[in-house]
Amino acid sequence: MSTVAEGPRGLNHLLSHQGYQTNGVHHPAHPLSHNQTQTQTQQTDSPLSSSATTSDANQSRTLLQPEGRQLRSSRRQQAPDWGSFYKNGVPRATEVIVIDDSPEPPPPPPHARTRVNGNNDALPDPAAAGSASRKRKYDDTASQASYQNARHANGSTTDSYQDRDTLYAPSANTSTDDSSIRAAPAKRKRVTKAQPANGVSFKRQDTRVLRGDHVEYRGLGKRATKASAVSVRAIHASQKDKNVKIDDDDGHYIVVPEVELASQYTITSLLGQGTFGKVVKAYDRRVGDYVAVKVIRAVQKYRDAAKIELRALQTLRDHDADNRYRCIHLRDCFDFRGHICIVTDLLDLSLFDFLKGNNFVPFPNSHIQSFARQLFTSVAFLHDLNLIHTDLKPENILLKDASYQTYTYNKRIPSSQIQATRQSPGSRKVLLNSEIRLIDFGSATFQDEYHSSVVSTRHYRAPEIILGLGWSYPCDIWSIGCILVEFFTGDALFQTHDNLEHLAMIEAVLDARIDPHVVRQVNQMASRSGGSNGASKYFKRGKLDYPTRETTRASRRFVKNMKRLEDIIPHEQNSFFRNFLDLLRKIFVYDPAARISALDALQHPWFKETPERDDGTAAALLREERRAAVNAVTRAEHG
Repeated sequence: MSTVAEGPRGLNHLLSHQGYQTNGVHHPAHPLSHNQTQTQTQQTDSPLSSSATTSDANQSRTLLQPEGRQLRSSRRQQAPDWGSFYKNGVPRATEVIVIDDSPEPPPPPPHARTRVNGNNDALPDPAAAGSASRKRKYDDTASQASYQNARHANGSTTDSYQDRDTLYAPSANTSTDDSSIRAAPAKRKRVTKAQPANGVSFKRQDTRVLRGDHVEYRGLGKRATKASAVSVRAIHASQKDKNVKIDDDDGHYIVVPEVELASQYTITSLLGQGTFGKVVKAYDRRVGDYVAVKVIRAVQKYRDAAKIELRALQTLRDHDADNRYRCIHLRDCFDFRGHICIVTDLLDLSLFDFLKGNNFVPFPNSHIQSFARQLFTSVAFLHDLNLIHTDLKPENILLKDASYQTYTYNKRIPSSQIQATRQSPGSRKVLLNSEIRLIDFGSATFQDEYHSSVVSTRHYRAPEIILGLGWSYPCDIWSIGCILVEFFTGDALFQTHDNLEHLAMIEAVLDARIDPHVVRQVNQMASRSGGSNGASKYFKRGKLDYPTRETTRASRRFVKNMKRLEDIIPHEQNSFFRNFLDLLRKIFVYDPAARISALDALQHPWFKETPERDDGTAAALLREERRAAVNAVTRAEHG
């Protein structure tokens, strides 16, 4: 029985939109309440698609090494008979005999910080509470519990964050380390390792194996058109079920496992619930696959909101039927006894959940670049459809497959705060597959339709939104910039819940005052609207009025300790980081009209850079070696 504990950024919003977590259970990426738990009984398979598998820690331990070297022989090599070689079944992972094991690394230090969900800023002022409240909270029990025995739609089982406590690869690559992968001298292990099938070899420096990079935006191919109101077919209850109560007093659907949801779907489990409804895992009997179904509350305002979301999802599907641009894909929708049901693919963890389960250790540089390429591709597609996402954040970016390999990691973790650099916990989980999907289109807005005054989750909110100047496509670009820095440091860049403090942080990071013409726009809007634009109070004599007499010492100290962007990114090391910093500078521009577009970002020199080999490329090569071995066995079985 695996348990999913909802953290401060877990279920709430996504239910309203579609973020799911699987390692055992998919659940929305935004919490509904902070201490709910959902349980789901898991089965166990052992395909090679898993990153690794271990038995009970007291019985055996495993080690996966990403090297795929073959021993040379003076004899002429013959093509291996993989069918015969694997006649007793494909090995679950690298077999290791541990002769001299080392003790487990110490548990990571706790971090205390909570983060706002959605557009709700009604949280305690961190300045008043003290700077310690800005740090992420790491609940080892809750975090680890949510990463066990992930089960995908195809029935395969991925490695969990809990079921492998000693999978250490023999390298200690960091976000800025280019050291080659080498054996750790402290341990003596005898390793039996599957070789690449049919003589397949992989160059260690070849980063093209990163699956997330296999994406290219080629435009719409046809004129952008918005979907009209989506037709939602009505599914009526059978005669015997008409008198069965299916709703609670709040209009939520009562989830019962193994019960049919319409004739096509059988509910497997509850994945999560939120204000807008519940998300369930279901089996699609017609397709023969597992799906995620968001069951909207039987309340009219939530039904209306669901129809707006369906328009956005249908528009995406109309222009990208093959899902090349990696947005959540609408599979079906229907109205079941007053509940609008939205059916989508069943995906894996959000990037935030993966970070959380990894003790907020940052991603490898190769993965950051891969995520960025995919995000800009998805957003370029949205913007060409005249659609603005408005709520880009790590919770709304889901992994297609969260299988991972563990590598040693003993470097200091970069930080956006002076004197806040963390020492790593000794290891980090590295994804075998960097492919992602963009989700949560419940707040997506067409450019020519009504724009609410405040959008975006606080930490990823662009300055034009804070200043009440209106917003458009560039607000998505700003959010991507915040996300990329968070991937590099493992922590959110602008950790605040106060507008004035937020603006002061931005000035500190950019090492530049807010543009004078932007300040003039704020003041002009205030004068035209009779003072209704409250953002004018943040300025005095054309400059940001921070700190004020009401500003707490904790807030002053936190803003003062913000690093400049050029001090966060080690641009002096190589051209990869120099170009990364240059792209971020083009993103973090006060004037939205001068901010780089998604299409232009994809042409930036940074995406032509090849990152130095790191744990991300090593893990990707390991995945390809396994894939080649599996394919060889499959060919042998059918040959």
